[in-house]
This record gives sequence, structure tokens and C-alpha cells, in this order.
Amino acid sequence: MSGEIVKEWHFWLVSVATGAFLAFAYDVIRLFRRLIRHGRFAVDLEDILYWTACFGLSFTLLYYGNNGVIRFAAVLGAAVGMLVYAVTVGRFFVKVTFFMIDKTIGSLFRLIRKIIGKLRKLLRPVKCFAVKNCHKIKRFFIRLFQKIRLTYIGNRHKMKVHNHKKAKDGKGETTDGRKNSKRKAKRKDSGKTNRSAKAKDTGVSPR
Repeated sequence: MSGEIVKEWHFWLVSVATGAFLAFAYDVIRLFRRLIRHGRFAVDLEDILYWTACFGLSFTLLYYGNNGVIRFAAVLGAAVGMLVYAVTVGRFFVKVTFFMIDKTIGSLFRLIRKIIGKLRKLLRPVKCFAVKNCHKIKRFFIRLFQKIRLTYIGNRHKMKVHNHKKAKDGKGETTDGRKNSKRKAKRKDSGKTNRSAKAKDTGVSPR
């Protein structure tokens, strides 16, 4: 068998595999449409993208396999590949795969949806109460914050007044950090010295 014939057989088998792959890709799109609901616009867009990809793949096959020349063998090979796939794997691929996904991932999603629905029902009264009394709750927290702030300021002011009274009574400290008792002792000593000096000057004994 010559090398040219072997090359033609390889090209034809690649065409068959390309046709089977294109059919499989469209079954994947069909499966995706069954799993997730699509609108008309989404379906049309997916079809346009699919046929664009098919055109690009076919052009690549003909360009590298037959120098860009369209041959009946390539078209026939792609058709045979699609037919073989549709008769064998394509008969049960979408149904079986959808069943498996629906029983595993689909069941999990449905369970999560039920849990979320029950939580929404339980939290619906709380949500309604919060929506209706939103302004009241906001005012309550604002007033609470104001009370806490005023209480803190009042306590701080009382502490300052109390410390100032202590400083005046001689039990606390003055603003410059010195003890009032020391100041009073110095005042007493200075008063005594002044009295003794006056007594010496006048000749009268100090009391």
C-alpha cells in the first residue's frame, strides 16, 4: 500500500472523528439546556457560536489535511462520524448524564433550596417587623447612644469637680501637681515669722 493511500485513509478517519466530536459537542449543549432553562435569545446565541466553531474546525481540517480543498470524502467522513455517534453513544448520553447529575448535584441543590425556603419563612415575621419599625429601631439606638455619651460626659465632669474639691480641701493635688498641705505649712511658717517680726518692732509679745 502506497503512502498516498495511507494518507487518504488517515484523512478520512480524522474526518469521521471530527464529525463524531461535533455531534458530541451539540449533545453537551443539549444537556446544558436541560439542566438550566434557556430563553430564546440564549438558544439562538448558543447555536450561532456552535456553528461558528464547527466552521472553524472544518476549515482547519481541510487546510491541514487537503490544502484547503473541499472534498466529498471529508464531508462523507464527517457525516459518517455523526451517524455512528448518534446510533451508539448519542442514544443514551444525554438521558443518562442528565439522570446522574439530577440525582446527585440536583438533589443537593434542591435540598439547599428547601432549607433556604424554610429559613425565609421563619425569618419573614422578623423581616416584616424590622421593615415596619425601622425608624423606631433607628431612633432607639440613637437615643441609647446619646444617653451613654451624656452619662460618660457627666461622670467625667463629676470626677473633675470632685478632684477640684479635694484640691481645695488640701487632700488632693493642685493643677501644678503640688500638695496643698505643703502650701498651708509654708503659709503658717511665714505668718509666724511675720508676727514675731512685728512683735519685735512694737515690743509686744506675740500671742
